[in-house]
Amino acid sequence: NTFNPALLQTATAESSKRRSAAARVLSNAANKLHNPRLSALAYRVKLDAFERVKKAIDDMVTALLKEKADEIKHKDFCVDEFNTNKAQTETKEREKTDVAAQIEDFALTIKTFTEELDGLKAEIAEMQVQ
Repeated sequence: NTFNPALLQTATAESSKRRSAAARVLSNAANKLHNPRLSALAYRVKLDAFERVKKAIDDMVTALLKEKADEIKHKDFCVDEFNTNKAQTETKEREKTDVAAQIEDFALTIKTFTEELDGLKAEIAEMQVQ
């Protein structure tokens, strides 16, 4: 089955005609009998359809506002996560640079110690020859 809005519009139009007719009958009876209660009832019957439409619109606006609030909350969460990630990345990059500098220092120290050790070995070998 597919949704046919024309049928809904026909049903709504028919309902609207009946509502208008009922409101007219009640209004005529209220005027004839000078009865304010019937007049108020006629008015409510006439406005009932508008009340349903207003309620539907209010419900839609409420849903849209909730959706907007949820999207703002999600966006704020994403921005916070992005900023946290950026800060962590910057921290890790600094740590990486520091570790690379330490490695370079240690490599230079090893080279220096190796050269000194080679020099001392040469001196020991020279002393043993004498």
